[in-house]
Amino acid sequence: MAEITPVLDEQKREPLYGQLAQYFRDEILSGRIRAGTRLPSVRHLCRSAGVSKNTVETAYQQLLAEGFVESRPRSGFFVVEAEEFGTWQAEAPRPLEQVVKTSEREEQVRYDFHGSVIDLESFPFSAWRRCMVEALDRYRDDLSFYGEKLGEPELRVEIASYLRKARTVNCTPDQIVVGTGLLPAVGSLCLLLAKSVRIVAIEEPGYADVREVFEQHGLQVVPIPLEADGISIEALRASGAQLVYVTPAHQYPHGMIMPIAKRIKLLEWAKSSGGLILENDYDGEFRYGVKPVPSLQGLDQQGAVIYVSNFSKGLSPAIRINYMVLPPMLIESYRRFYDRYSNPVSRVEQRTLQLFMQQGHWERHIRKMRMVYERKQRALLLAVEEQFGCQAAVTAQGAGLHLLLEVRCAHSGEELVQRALAAGVKVYAISRNWIGAQQPASPRLLLGFGGLSIEQIQQGIAVLKGAWFPDSAGQERT
Repeated sequence: MAEITPVLDEQKREPLYGQLAQYFRDEILSGRIRAGTRLPSVRHLCRSAGVSKNTVETAYQQLLAEGFVESRPRSGFFVVEAEEFGTWQAEAPRPLEQVVKTSEREEQVRYDFHGSVIDLESFPFSAWRRCMVEALDRYRDDLSFYGEKLGEPELRVEIASYLRKARTVNCTPDQIVVGTGLLPAVGSLCLLLAKSVRIVAIEEPGYADVREVFEQHGLQVVPIPLEADGISIEALRASGAQLVYVTPAHQYPHGMIMPIAKRIKLLEWAKSSGGLILENDYDGEFRYGVKPVPSLQGLDQQGAVIYVSNFSKGLSPAIRINYMVLPPMLIESYRRFYDRYSNPVSRVEQRTLQLFMQQGHWERHIRKMRMVYERKQRALLLAVEEQFGCQAAVTAQGAGLHLLLEVRCAHSGEELVQRALAAGVKVYAISRNWIGAQQPASPRLLLGFGGLSIEQIQQGIAVLKGAWFPDSAGQERT
């Protein structure tokens, strides 16, 4: 094709790749560059336009995403037929960067009550950095290969020791599988148990993402209603399930703690039915003003409990390290089934965490964060009481990094979420955590408090009051 020399202006606010993409749009739509024409190579256009390789590649990818051009292997980019442009001529698309910035402006979130965000100000940056440097120095040979399939042995020793002391989990390091998160762990179990488990019972309401993983693996999911103290054992017995997923230390999302009597009944169900229990202890380190209850796994005498937990709530979700404790009858099957799989967690991160635990940082950090989060929870409870009074109520308050707020109004949970977002606050409805249509009459919303300061919690709740009850905002509560 003829030489193409687009004129670009570095003084414009629009980035160069956006100007370059717009130049080609105009040329194509006007017919000056015809269908089937091969665009200049990246290298050639870099020289003729005087821009970087990244600028040209980004512009071409923009045009490709919009359907103006197609990519042919080992040949380059070619203009597509004109009729395929649809209505592009009416309004040229905005550059990707502009779309992202517009989306951010539209939300303008000032207070995010997400339940998985941690207190970043309290993260032990110095200790973690020292442990990572030491890991790179002491275990430099680790960089040459993949590592142990179940996770680094020394890390699994530390996890087993901690679980015995803190969570009453009875296991050896050889029963522990280190992984990258709950959902991958559940997926691996689905494959492992595919021949023996066809029906899975879950709490209703329960964790929707876990339910979807079960369904994606072709398992029949049966919702089991909650009682005041946790999952209904009677309904579980009638379900025909071979596996039940539970969150006994802090039911998600309702928040109740399963008492010891019900835990024993649940274990009796497993014994009489030959079923398995998947215990997700996702934030068991954090309980406030209540006595610790032994884990299901620690009470288990027949090897029916698969225990899953993580370092996301206690340390950081960005580190992406969780673990499973498999009963003896399953760990050997797991080893054989996943014999060809390497461990997905970085050896450097594993070694860093291992040293972090060996040097006592982990347990000191947990003790500190328990006090930090308890203060934040009290602040949230007080703010809800002061702002809403009888217009809202908080359910179980004994553990975790979130509360469930029942709002007494005529709006749906989704409507309240949208009203809050318009006011700059993000809260989270629990409607998708139900399978059945039968949901509470009053909407219920999750309020996480880990990532907000006490001042932000107070301000955010005040904004929510004004967004949800504008007629009574600022009035004295009666």
